[in-house]
Amino acid sequence: MERNGHPQDKNREMESTWTNSPALNGAGVPLARFNFPKDLRRLGGDFTVEENAKRLLRFFLFERNMLRAIAGWSMGTPEFEVKVEFGRHIYWHAEAGMKIRTRLTELRTAEETTDKFQSNDITEFFSELIYSETPAHFVAALYGVLLPHVKQAYLEHSAHTDQVADAPTIRMMRQILLDYEEMIAWGKAATQAYVQGGYDEAELHKWQYHIEKLLRSFGGVTGLAVGRQGSSSLTAPRPEKLRSAGKPPFERSFIATRDPRFGTFEHTYEYQVADNGQLSYETDFDKLRLNLVRTQRDEMDAIETFGNVLYEIRDVPFGFDYDIARIIWDETRHTELGHKAMEALGHNPYDLLNRLLGIKVRTKMPALYSFAEINLFGEANIVQECLRYAREAYDKGDDLTGRMFDFVNADERTHLAKGVHWLKHLFHTDSVQEIEQKTKKVAVDRLVELGIINHDVALTISHRELARIIGE
Repeated sequence: MERNGHPQDKNREMESTWTNSPALNGAGVPLARFNFPKDLRRLGGDFTVEENAKRLLRFFLFERNMLRAIAGWSMGTPEFEVKVEFGRHIYWHAEAGMKIRTRLTELRTAEETTDKFQSNDITEFFSELIYSETPAHFVAALYGVLLPHVKQAYLEHSAHTDQVADAPTIRMMRQILLDYEEMIAWGKAATQAYVQGGYDEAELHKWQYHIEKLLRSFGGVTGLAVGRQGSSSLTAPRPEKLRSAGKPPFERSFIATRDPRFGTFEHTYEYQVADNGQLSYETDFDKLRLNLVRTQRDEMDAIETFGNVLYEIRDVPFGFDYDIARIIWDETRHTELGHKAMEALGHNPYDLLNRLLGIKVRTKMPALYSFAEINLFGEANIVQECLRYAREAYDKGDDLTGRMFDFVNADERTHLAKGVHWLKHLFHTDSVQEIEQKTKKVAVDRLVELGIINHDVALTISHRELARIIGE
């Protein structure tokens, strides 16, 4: 009990003081003097929650199919700059898909529903797109036709949905469209580079027209771009013939195509053996440094391996696609790091031979096992190598490559954790040792088939030796 007054009286006094505070009342300045920005957003939109979700499901499926289509062409695309850009864009589409998927959960659509959503017209469209004749045709159609249509669909959706109630969708699309601007600009420049390099521009335009005609025939990205009144007479005509008609699903390349600017070798995993004494090193550290830098540049084969995994493993949660896409982007950055580090060390990256043994082994392994091999053998091995090298480089004052491999180590540790999670899911087991044993047998059989090792070696080869031969 209060001695100096009743508690209720003190509470009333405090409330009065707080409520009448000059600070809370604009310090006596009339609020009309402040000309704050006006909220001009329109209340009310064209879509109900259900209609919004239906459109977002189609957008999600386009993003998922785009990242898979790019993954399907990664191994069969030789041009270095295009292969690297593909690795980056795979993740950008995955990130867009994940944003849309998350928004759909907020619009009463379960993740499982989104992950299993299919559309016959979208499936047919991507079957045709991915049957492009060459990488140049694929780039011209994807970046010159489809991406601009998807961009326009996102812009129109943002303009027609409720500006206040559906503000999360609008903000999400603005973020996605930042990447679209860059991808479309790159695609235009890349298509022009193909033309300048000898591709027939008229033939590329012909393929673009064909793909656009097919897209418009089923109403475009939303499925509603024509025939909005429900009149079939408004439906755009289909192409007379599809390249994919009557053909099996598109098969990605089983040969790791390489830019002709690179020299390659596949008979050994050792750079010094392949170089045949043509390079000299002042110290053992210089030799180790260049070997590891070349290993990073040659992670083109990791881009391809994970791309094959992403393209071939289906009926999985989208979280799998997203994690593999992120790994692909990381491996893309590692390739870029290696390429630039070669230049920083005074080398022309195209003068140093590119190693193909690892991808030659993995390319004809079932996707599930190539995933397990590169993760449990390759990445697990490189984690330790990068950490040891980074520490040695720091000790010797080489901060440039020390920091580079420190980041690579951090990436690979993350890859290992994500890979183990999904491998357990795909193999239906919690035993990593069981997965390793099954994978080792498949990988060893492939090495024997290629004549890299003989049957006697196959019987005794260790986990570490296998990792060293095939690498990442």
